[in-house]
This record gives sequence, structure tokens and C-alpha cells, in this order.
Amino acid sequence: MLEPGTYVLAKPGEKHHGLHRAPLRNLTNPRVLDIGTGTGTWAIEFANQHPDSHVLGTDINPPELKSVPQNCTFAAADAEHDWTFAQEPFDYIHGRMLVLSIRDWPRLIQRCRQHLQPGGWLELNDVAVRFFAEDGCGEAEAPMLKWVRTVFQASARNNGIDVDATYKHAQQLRDAGFVDVREGVFTWPVGSGRARTADEAAIGEMQVQNMQALVGNVTETVVRKGGLLGEITAEQARKLAEEARRDVVENADVHGYYMHLATFIGQAPW
Repeated sequence: MLEPGTYVLAKPGEKHHGLHRAPLRNLTNPRVLDIGTGTGTWAIEFANQHPDSHVLGTDINPPELKSVPQNCTFAAADAEHDWTFAQEPFDYIHGRMLVLSIRDWPRLIQRCRQHLQPGGWLELNDVAVRFFAEDGCGEAEAPMLKWVRTVFQASARNNGIDVDATYKHAQQLRDAGFVDVREGVFTWPVGSGRARTADEAAIGEMQVQNMQALVGNVTETVVRKGGLLGEITAEQARKLAEEARRDVVENADVHGYYMHLATFIGQAPW
């Protein structure tokens, strides 16, 4: 795995685009698949920016929207089940923030390759289910770190999720037969106190709000579904969640909290 801040996503002459990092060029009427489309925002924006494309967004619960570009459609589908929606191969398959949804990554990545045109691209963007502190503090000083391990990671593992899946994608793409595999690892700040740029500060502030919501929502979902499996009691989980929410607001800048965001792209062989 590359160290954060190292990027090999673009080759000389290639440019990054806001919606994708795969070098999509010289494509005529490309067929695009957005796995786990969620709200459908990415699929709609891509369709708008590429009016000659045909974009399909799939999700277990696809969005029901009144206004959608004519070249964008949505379908109810589980990416880990049969791809009955894939009548023709795609030129580009995109997935992001799927780490807590997929249980069998090698199988999914192999399926993506099978449904790509020769020369087509797969792109995966995700966070690692880990939390870091620049000052090296431990769980005794940082309830947020304890919550991530005790509640977040434990519940994910108990539900068959590989919390380190993001760190394995590059090799999984190679094992599935993808070529020209590239990866980039980025530091995602939580808090703005140690930001080096205005953009980092804005991201950090947004992440503080996101983490507050995440801690509350995940904890209640885990408690309701019994996902802790005896790790800690429901009362302990809720108490720890409150401490973690307070910690991320009061001490994110003190400890220099951050996460890893990674992008992986690979090309189906010609």
C-alpha cells in the first residue's frame, strides 16, 4: 500500500476530472455503471457532464427522483448478487464508499472485470475503517479512537465486513486480471486546526460534523440490531458514543485526527 500523499493515478498527458480519475477518453456513447449509487448524485452529475453517455446507477434502494437526465437511469440491484441488469458490457464502472456494504470484494472485482469492455476501466473510491491521531495519543486520551475500535470496527467484523478491505484493493484488482492498476492515498483531516490550506480546513470542519452524525447513527443501529455480540453492553456503547461525539468536537484539532481516503483504478485487458 502506498503511503498517504503518494499519487500514481495520472500519467503524463492525462488530466484528473472532478467526477473520476480513470482516464476516460476517446469514448463514443460510453456505457457507465455506478455501483451503490445512493442518492444518485454522482450518476446524475456524470450524465450531465457527458450527455453522450448512458449511465446506470444501481442500489438496493435506488433513489426515486422526479428530475433525471434522459441518459441516466436507476435500478434496484444488489451488487453482490446476479447482475441481471447488465445486458451489455460497460466502458466504465464506478463505486465509492462501499467498504461497509461489500462482504466479498474479490468476487465483486472479478464480476466488474467480466462486465467491462476490453480496455474499460474500474474505479473504486473509499475510506479506510480506521481513525488516526497525529499526536500519537491512545484510546485513554481519545474516546473517538476507542469508539472506532470497540463499536465501529467490531460491528463491521461481526457482520462479515473486512475493515481493512480498502488497503487490499490494488492487489485484488491485479489478482482479477486488471492491468495498469494505479492507486492514490489521501489524508482526510477531521478538524481544521492543522489544515494546510483553506480546502483542507473546509473538509476538516465538514468531517467533524460527519463524524458526529456517524457515531450517533452507527451506535443506535448496532444497538438496535444487536451487532456488538457481547463486545460491550448497549448502555456502555451509548455512553462511549457520547464521549466520542464530544471528543471529536473538542479535541479533533488537539490530537490532529484524520482518516485515509483511497482511489484505485484498473483497466480490463484488451
